[in-house]
Amino acid sequence: MAPVGYGFLDLLFTAALVGVVVGAIAGAVVWRLRSNLALGALVTAGLFPLVLVGEAYGNVYWLRAKLIWGAPSAALTFLICSISARWLEVRTALSPLSIALAACGLALGVGLLYLVWFKHLLLSPQGARSPLLPVLTADIVLLVVLVLTRRSS
Repeated sequence: MAPVGYGFLDLLFTAALVGVVVGAIAGAVVWRLRSNLALGALVTAGLFPLVLVGEAYGNVYWLRAKLIWGAPSAALTFLICSISARWLEVRTALSPLSIALAACGLALGVGLLYLVWFKHLLLSPQGARSPLLPVLTADIVLLVVLVLTRRSS
């Protein structure tokens, strides 16, 4: 692969990494503030492009590619953080700040494992589209779990 191709893969991996961090932090903040999850997801969806533009110093040339490859990882860690914070709140006697930090750490850990898998699949011979479908499927499953646990509580 040419150096330009590796540069583009680096751009995609960086966008996924930024998505993991933004999603985990936003999920912890939304849970800690006891905000509406739908409103928190909308704020996270609006914050993610702003962070991408800020990290590229105002360059929006590759913004579409960064959003396509980074948004699923941001949604993944946002949902994992929200679900794990709710689970920790019900099953432990930790303070709310400790729960938010633990949920953020768990989401970051799962996000970093996803990034290792993401890198492995991006460099595989099957092609560069292979990491998107499984993470979108996981996002849908986590969203269903979040809705079902919301109704039961």
